[in-house]
Amino acid sequence: MTLLALGGFMGIAMDVPVDPDRDQGQQWILEELSKPEYAAAKPTWWDQLSKAFWDWLNSLTVDDSFGIQAPLVAVLFIVVIGVIVAAFFIFGKPRINRRSALIGSLFGLDEERDAESLRRAASAAAAAKDWTLAIEELFRSLARSLAERVLVSTDPGTTAHGFAQRAGNVFPDYLQRLSASATVFDDVRYLGADGTEADYDTLTALERDLRTAKPSSAMPMPFASVP
Repeated sequence: MTLLALGGFMGIAMDVPVDPDRDQGQQWILEELSKPEYAAAKPTWWDQLSKAFWDWLNSLTVDDSFGIQAPLVAVLFIVVIGVIVAAFFIFGKPRINRRSALIGSLFGLDEERDAESLRRAASAAAAAKDWTLAIEELFRSLARSLAERVLVSTDPGTTAHGFAQRAGNVFPDYLQRLSASATVFDDVRYLGADGTEADYDTLTALERDLRTAKPSSAMPMPFASVP
């Protein structure tokens, strides 16, 4: 057989249709789809998410009697989302429950009593001449009272001096007295110092004055805070 005839025979053989079985066909398909060019063309998660979002927008329909078209609805939707995001950054995370700012942990203790209950407890301790307890209870009453007036917030991590600084932002004229009282509270609460009648009387006068004091007009917003 000549080379020319052999080449012609091979050409004819290569043109014969291939008829693979089912398993062989699936294997060829998997091998083909595994090639790099197919992987590169596969849409990313961002492509899929964007398509789903725009498909949803395009699915919105508005009654023609209102004269509003779907693109306008999409624009309004985006504007609303933008306003919400801007409000979040300007005003901070909204409080899920304002009551959580009024009760709960207070200077290291789980405290559910309101300001009046704490004030009565302080008076009872003072009557028993337990000045240490009286100072602790009255300082907590002072903090809770300002929270109830929606003036100064406290959270589980707020220290006595942190509270004094926040309250001083609202009542600048009382900052020095607040800081001094916070020091007394820390001394009797954490450093083992004995409370004195004089310290209790000083704190009583501060608590009484702040009960009727007016916030500074320069106060930027309710629930003054510091970083």
